[in-house]
Amino acid sequence: MENNTTNNELEQMRQQLQMLHDKLDKQEIISDKMVRNAVNAKMSWIKKYTYMQMYLLVPFCAAIWLALKYMANLSWYCYAFMVIMTIVDSAWDYRINIASLKAEEVEKNSFKDTMQKLIDMKQMRKKSFAVTLPLVTVWLIWVGIEMWLNLGNLSGLDDALKGAAYGGFVGLLIGIPVGIFAAWRIYSKMQRTNDEAIAQIKELTNEE
Repeated sequence: MENNTTNNELEQMRQQLQMLHDKLDKQEIISDKMVRNAVNAKMSWIKKYTYMQMYLLVPFCAAIWLALKYMANLSWYCYAFMVIMTIVDSAWDYRINIASLKAEEVEKNSFKDTMQKLIDMKQMRKKSFAVTLPLVTVWLIWVGIEMWLNLGNLSGLDDALKGAAYGGFVGLLIGIPVGIFAAWRIYSKMQRTNDEAIAQIKELTNEE
């Protein structure tokens, strides 16, 4: 009788331990899924911004600067440099922000691999910004010089076109620091988003 009682107690303990183990496994799976969803949610705005840049901003900038090229009599070299630089930058942003870590990879990869990709993404974005910013600055200075030199050839234009030309030059002088500041803000926000996603993974996995 005592043996039967002991066996029953052991069986009950085994069942209870199994139930506890299953419960912990279920909680871990839920936490795992929640973190993966949170990482994808955090990174989604970066992906949306990158797609918008590719499909809206690049054609818009090309059209606007084409109009400015004719209005301010800028060289085709200056315009072509802008178009090529914008396309290359957009393609590189796609490589960094979308292709390097897709949503399905976050769902199936280990947290260690995902965290490493987030770190690599930050490094690539940092290098890209370090290259792009000087190129954009040089190009804007190039545009400013051409516009300044062309201001001396406005004597044959009516007052409205002269005013537009001078206004464009002044607008460029104002737009340079504003544009650089906006680019820095977007870059900084992207880097912070990566940091937040990495912190969430570390919190779940207890990694330092």
